[in-house]
Amino acid sequence: MPSRINAPLIVSLAFLAVVIGVLVAGSLSVADTVTNSFREAETIGTARLLVEDVLRRQLDEETGVRGYAVAHRAALLQPYYEARTALPATVKRAMGVLESLNLQIAQAALQDAARTNRRWLRAVAFPLLASRTGRPALQLSGKRLVDRVRADIASIETVLAGREARSRIGAQQAIAWVDLFAIGAIAAFLVAAMLFAYQQYRLGLRLEEERTKAEEQRRRSAENRAAYLAEKRIADTLQGAFVQNVLPEPATLRLDASYLPASEEAKIGGDWYDALELPGDRVLLAIGDVTGHGIDAAVTMNRTRQLLISCALIDPSPGPVLERVNNELLRNDSPMVTAITALVDARDCEFAYAAAGHPPVVLLEPGKRARFLEVGSLPLGVLPNAAYRTHRVRSIPGALLVLYTDGAIEHSRDVVRGEELLLAAVESAAHASQSDIAAAICNGIFADRKAADDVAILTLRFAGGASGAGTKAELA
Repeated sequence: MPSRINAPLIVSLAFLAVVIGVLVAGSLSVADTVTNSFREAETIGTARLLVEDVLRRQLDEETGVRGYAVAHRAALLQPYYEARTALPATVKRAMGVLESLNLQIAQAALQDAARTNRRWLRAVAFPLLASRTGRPALQLSGKRLVDRVRADIASIETVLAGREARSRIGAQQAIAWVDLFAIGAIAAFLVAAMLFAYQQYRLGLRLEEERTKAEEQRRRSAENRAAYLAEKRIADTLQGAFVQNVLPEPATLRLDASYLPASEEAKIGGDWYDALELPGDRVLLAIGDVTGHGIDAAVTMNRTRQLLISCALIDPSPGPVLERVNNELLRNDSPMVTAITALVDARDCEFAYAAAGHPPVVLLEPGKRARFLEVGSLPLGVLPNAAYRTHRVRSIPGALLVLYTDGAIEHSRDVVRGEELLLAAVESAAHASQSDIAAAICNGIFADRKAADDVAILTLRFAGGASGAGTKAELA
């Protein structure tokens, strides 16, 4: 009998395990494709800057020599000497980037531009510098050589533009796959729920046939208990699948996160957090909360997370990311969502953020008190074409950013008191905890009280000293 009772659950869990495995593998493959496309776009941008720098330095050389040939003033040669000194190194760096992209045609064009520059120096620049006359014939010959350099640079730009177009198409296709995986995940969970319900129905029929009327009450109690446990298992599975557990580990940043579910055991919340490592020592942070609870809130949460990541891979600027996500949610008639996105630059201790009806970010700098940063704007999914302002902050090493959902401050009717408790917990955790700052903040708030709503906390600390006065933060 026990084996017959466990069979439906085993079948459902086996189906869920297979589906989740396939979805995870596909999601990792798509994420790898998107990351490679983003990295290639960055490399192409670098190549463009270097190639443009090669042309600019050639023109600086020509300008300096031409000015000297006319006026014979040594001061006019300064652009020539600076460009002549820097041009070989610039060509070498540009060649390295083109080699990494495996663009042989562009490499050949750059080599031809470098040879033409050396020929221009020997045949035009050196004779003009040694002569006391303008020598128009030499200048005309020099113009033809410089035009050849321009043509080489233009051909390189054409090759780079083609490569960029192919990379953009690949990224768009990968983003389309992200949407397909989201739809597939929803469909898989619905199928699993239907399969489990069907198996439970068959189990009920078997129990009804096998048990006597004297056991009717006990049978009903057992079924109710089984239904409750099934609901809780599905809730736990959904919650575990949607809440991120693994954070990136950049060399110059420390990320911690904590998630505390509401005290109601089977309630599925819509709180989430994400952290995505980007090229250039940058990290994209996101945290948000969907209004309501249940399966609809969990589905909207997952859709919003996917939209945020997809939009950020195209352009990680926080304000435009929220604007695109807002329009997509309105098109899908989704519930209202509050969120904050932040783009952190680890090299300069800078970050930009935008808020959509979400509680403000907390900033704690060494030697100062914790404080709330400026926020504003409507929640997502309320007003079409809403604008979301991007705030920019320059901080100092050792500074701590804390993003959280409203459950961290709305655990009682006094929101002001809740904010005071949050700031105190941030300061206490920052000075005392060396293991998990987010967990320490959560424990500081809920050590002697229950969470009335789900609570998500995401913290980021810049590398550097944890104490000291530091320089004053500059807000734009």
